[in-house]
Amino acid sequence: MAEPIDWNGWVTTYTTVRSARLAGRTPERPFDPPAVLARRVLRPTAEDAAWLTGALTDEERKWFVADLARRAGDVGEALFTPMLNAAVAEVNPSFNRSFVEPCMTAFGPRRVNEYLLDVVEAGTDDQKAGAANALYWAQVGLTFIGEVPAFTPDHATPESRAAYEALADIQARKRRLLLETFVANPNVDVRRSIIPKLHLDPADYPEGLRPLVAEAIAIARGHPDEYIRHRVEVQLGNE
Repeated sequence: MAEPIDWNGWVTTYTTVRSARLAGRTPERPFDPPAVLARRVLRPTAEDAAWLTGALTDEERKWFVADLARRAGDVGEALFTPMLNAAVAEVNPSFNRSFVEPCMTAFGPRRVNEYLLDVVEAGTDDQKAGAANALYWAQVGLTFIGEVPAFTPDHATPESRAAYEALADIQARKRRLLLETFVANPNVDVRRSIIPKLHLDPADYPEGLRPLVAEAIAIARGHPDEYIRHRVEVQLGNE
């Protein structure tokens, strides 16, 4: 039987160190947890999972779990949903990567993207915006070697092209869902989160969806939010 972990004691130590760093001070001692803590993020007991899940809903303690996940490089099955929910709830679209990337490593891009797209489809407006932001860190990139004529799949390494093309159905769902949501949902945070990821070439969509592209452009250009107005021109290559 696994020995119990004093999670509350360790999170207090971590928070003290993190608070000092955020304040620009050098901590009295670094946060140097024993390897067993990272191993328990990979293979948590029921008690571990309950504590870690609760911590991921707390604005301070969630960073402790993210730090352990980074050290472990992976997370256990019990933390898949709590980690991605923490990513969705994180308002900073850069900091949410701390919760997405361990799940990408552990569970693969298909499962992570499917979960986040389900949230975009059925979540609250706040959740839709958070999931759209988190999708940025769930992309599968292409790898290129040396000078290439163009940064397109045709010129990528065979391995990265295969991984990219294996998610063609996910990419198609994402394009469709983000376009439909941008047009149909007037929430400004939802639209701000989606606009940088919106494909605005009608050729990227089935014929039935192509009229929505012009509608999305008109909405963005006439939107009272300056960021949305600016970003659509970036997407169109005008800025």
